[in-house]
Amino acid sequence: MVIVFDLDDTLYDEIDFVKSGFKEISRFLGDESYFNFMWYEFRKNGSGKIFDKLIEKFSLDIDVKILIDIYRFHKPDIFLPKDSLEILEYAKKFKTALISDGFYITQQNKFDALNLSNFIDYPIFTHFYHTKKPELKPFKMIMDKFKDESYIYISDNPKKDFFAPKKLGWKTIRYKNPVGIYRNYENNAHFEVEKRSDIIKILKELNV
Repeated sequence: MVIVFDLDDTLYDEIDFVKSGFKEISRFLGDESYFNFMWYEFRKNGSGKIFDKLIEKFSLDIDVKILIDIYRFHKPDIFLPKDSLEILEYAKKFKTALISDGFYITQQNKFDALNLSNFIDYPIFTHFYHTKKPELKPFKMIMDKFKDESYIYISDNPKKDFFAPKKLGWKTIRYKNPVGIYRNYENNAHFEVEKRSDIIKILKELNV
């Protein structure tokens, strides 16, 4: 059996990366109170144009692209929740992989910050391979790497994450992250859990 994980809002809560990025920008600009403004805007209006609003609000003399790059490419202060660590420890009995969309360096920095190399045998950052979910390519890469196995994909996003693995005959588990941006979307995975701790129960059932 090969257990394949998503990253953002599956193994950790992406909102922690958002906070980390805002703090890094505040430090770069030399005023940590800017964090409060960005966090308020994020909670109120979502992620769109936050840095433009920051520049306008405080009359900052800086190109917004610089702030975007700081956010995307900083070394994040994020951590694995206890229940994710328990899942990853259990998964050590099997082959493991990861499929994650997003900018390659951003996702690699997250992977490193979470020390996931201790748990994941084969990480795939789709941007590096010029693909993305819901394309079949990253899932087929795992099937080529680990041949003649059963495969399970654990993720949070019904909009794009489960179409490809289901088409390839994988089992799928949706973690309905209570703080994730896809929490209100209807499930289309084989299984759905609202607590990470329930994922291990399903993995044990599937390991027949």
